[in-house]
Amino acid sequence: MKRNDWLYTILPISAVSSGFSVLIPLYILSLGGNVFDVGVALTLFNVFEVPASLFWGRLTDRLHRNRELIILSVVGILPVFAILFFLQYVGVAEVMYGVYAFIATAASPAINIMIIGKRRDGSLPRYYSRYSMLAIFGGLIALIPGIGLTEKTLYYYLLLLLVIDVFGIFFAFKLIKPDKPVAASQAKEAKKSFALLNMLSPTPFILTGINMLKRTIKEVRLKKNRQIYLILAAMSMFNLGLYLFNTSYIPFLNRNGIGYGGIFLINIANSVGQLFVYGAVMFSIKRFKIKFFYRLASLIRSFGYLIAFLPVILISAYIFYFNVFAYFTAGVGYSLWNVASSVVLYTHIRNRKEGKYIGIWIAVLGTSAIVGSFASGLLSYYVGYIETFIVAIALTIISILIFSIENRADPKVNDILK
Repeated sequence: MKRNDWLYTILPISAVSSGFSVLIPLYILSLGGNVFDVGVALTLFNVFEVPASLFWGRLTDRLHRNRELIILSVVGILPVFAILFFLQYVGVAEVMYGVYAFIATAASPAINIMIIGKRRDGSLPRYYSRYSMLAIFGGLIALIPGIGLTEKTLYYYLLLLLVIDVFGIFFAFKLIKPDKPVAASQAKEAKKSFALLNMLSPTPFILTGINMLKRTIKEVRLKKNRQIYLILAAMSMFNLGLYLFNTSYIPFLNRNGIGYGGIFLINIANSVGQLFVYGAVMFSIKRFKIKFFYRLASLIRSFGYLIAFLPVILISAYIFYFNVFAYFTAGVGYSLWNVASSVVLYTHIRNRKEGKYIGIWIAVLGTSAIVGSFASGLLSYYVGYIETFIVAIALTIISILIFSIENRADPKVNDILK
């Protein structure tokens, strides 16, 4: 067994996560639920995920049993699938999605700390790049079979995710070696890093830009606290808009006549958009301008939101094709933003009470996710989908304005990779 083979455990873990995120809204709608119920489910997911990140991170740091915690995670979600298969009620689905978030998060800090512990000096970018790409391809493994789904075969997809999770259990037992005793210095590094790494794990592609981060840290001087909080405010507005849109997006598509298979295909387009950007960042982009890419990312994401609902107003016959392009565009915008925002934030918190600011970062993103998910279901149910998406666009534009204020205060952040 090769030293890096354990990374392939990411494939089934990411596949289950991606497939479940699309399944749950469709599952709730198939049971007679509505967009508000979907909003409640995603709110519970985010409510459970925030304390789970802290709990599992601390436990991972204390026990140094990464293999066992990953196995616990993939085994622990099996009862969730069984309960959803036999107890087909909207309320059960909402609660189970929260329970799933808590259990599944157990693997996140363990996987990320293993990446830190197993790398050699200078190999971290390669490790994170492989991690990111495997996570994307794992998601596609689960999404592609969904193209053939109908309402009658929806529950077979739940069984498919269960089978994929069984493969995850097998991979974890077979490919991950038991942990070796941890040196004091390594334990200290893990303790310092777990909160950040665990937060990144639901969107691990952010670390594809690690080459930029290392050069950024050397080239950019740290500024005042005000700039950090402005960055966090900008990120919270973008994240709020993202959850406001994403939570209601699948119910919106279903409401407008797009079948389950079409919804899965639209989500595949989003993954392809992200894959396109991360590949470009890794292999093509030689000069990374934070100001330009942050604004571009936010504008592209807003454009995706706009395209999504335009056919409802103009040419509804082409809504499927519009939304394939819209969600591809949204994926491109999200991934660009992911890299740009992380680079500038890392730059400002380096050697400045990193744990404190990472904790604030987790709280900001977690809170905006909770508020955005609940507000999305509420607004879409009582006001309308289009109005909800317009608010999401407005919040994303506000993110650009806040970031522009920070950028004027710190012009040296404009060009950080040369």
